[in-house]
Amino acid sequence: MNLSEATHAPAAPGIGAELRAAAVYVLTGAFALLLQTTVFHTLTGGKVIPDLVLILCVYLGLREHNVGGAAGAFLLGYLLDSFSGSLVGLHAFAMTSVYVVVYLVSRRLWMDNVPAGVAMVFLGTFLKGLAIVAALAAYLSVERLSIGMAQTLLAEALLAAALTPVVFGVVDWEMRVAGGDVR
Repeated sequence: MNLSEATHAPAAPGIGAELRAAAVYVLTGAFALLLQTTVFHTLTGGKVIPDLVLILCVYLGLREHNVGGAAGAFLLGYLLDSFSGSLVGLHAFAMTSVYVVVYLVSRRLWMDNVPAGVAMVFLGTFLKGLAIVAALAAYLSVERLSIGMAQTLLAEALLAAALTPVVFGVVDWEMRVAGGDVR
């Protein structure tokens, strides 16, 4: 390390690295949406489906602390609304809420390891469920929550948590291959 490196802050990543990272997120998000809305529905019969989009939103919350991360989480939720045919804005609100909570937690705690990511995905699944129920309650009559819904939410949380190391590893590998910044 020379004197210049010791006295100056490291240079911010160039525009090329940011564009490569954005391309990785776009391609990964498109693939996750395709798997989640078509392939997994066919394989499981629509019962318990791993929420790959939620895992990507948590990844963005842990690694992208900028407007691009928030916009990415919103767009992933909005595209999930468009592909799944649910109320427009429901998943966009839920994914943005998950991103904000993960972002705020990761700014205060050391969240750069696999167990922390798994825990955030597990909790993020419950936060997404709570956000969706709250948004639906504002528009529709929600008399009572069934025990079956809670069981399905728990099963989805466990499945998403189990897939988190794989999805995080794939995104990190894509970033290394593309020459992006892996944090």
